[in-house]
Amino acid sequence: MTDQTTRREGKSRDGRVARRILTLGILGIAWLAFDAHLGSRRVSRAREANLRARVRSIHRSNPILPGETVFLGDSITFDGDWEAAFSDLGARNRGIGWDTTADVLERLDESLDGPPATVVLMIGTNDLFINVPHAQTVRNMAHILDHTNEVAPDTRIIVQSVLPRTDRYQPLVAPLNEALSRICNERELEFIDHTEHFSGADGLLHPALHDDGIHPNGEGHRILVDALRPLLHRT
Repeated sequence: MTDQTTRREGKSRDGRVARRILTLGILGIAWLAFDAHLGSRRVSRAREANLRARVRSIHRSNPILPGETVFLGDSITFDGDWEAAFSDLGARNRGIGWDTTADVLERLDESLDGPPATVVLMIGTNDLFINVPHAQTVRNMAHILDHTNEVAPDTRIIVQSVLPRTDRYQPLVAPLNEALSRICNERELEFIDHTEHFSGADGLLHPALHDDGIHPNGEGHRILVDALRPLLHRT
């Protein structure tokens, strides 16, 4: 074998090694970018853990009274002035920012002492945000509904749809709402779909109804109240 042939073979091997290293590098960067994106969301949620614990502590020190109306959910519920909107129904706000379906299930009994006359539930959008599998979210919701019926069989349950979003998780909203509607129908529970009232022409959360792509602003909460009022005042 000549020196020239040896050099050619060496260059060929070096080229293959370089291509493999480049491919692995690209895959590594892509994975780190994805992992950093998911990780940043989980870090953000973890940073709010103290706030969530504090809100729960306040809730536990002010138990639900018989006949009250509980608004249960995440930060969208937390933001609402339900006590002012439904003062005649003894409204109580049991929303906690960053909560998922698993969080609500874990703290559910704290909202059922009394028991309340009605539970108005909106939960699930944070499951999408932190990549909880669709099937797990639906199972959690089913457990929430079943446990409520078991612990407070005379309590009325109204489930609200997950609102449209403006980010990469928007395509996951409709399938989740379809599943929520289905499990409510199976249990003969009330489901209210806000999609039409909150969607813009592009199907995303209407720009006039939010300030950050997820949370309804004042006008958005007015629409929620107007949609819920006839349901809650129906005898």
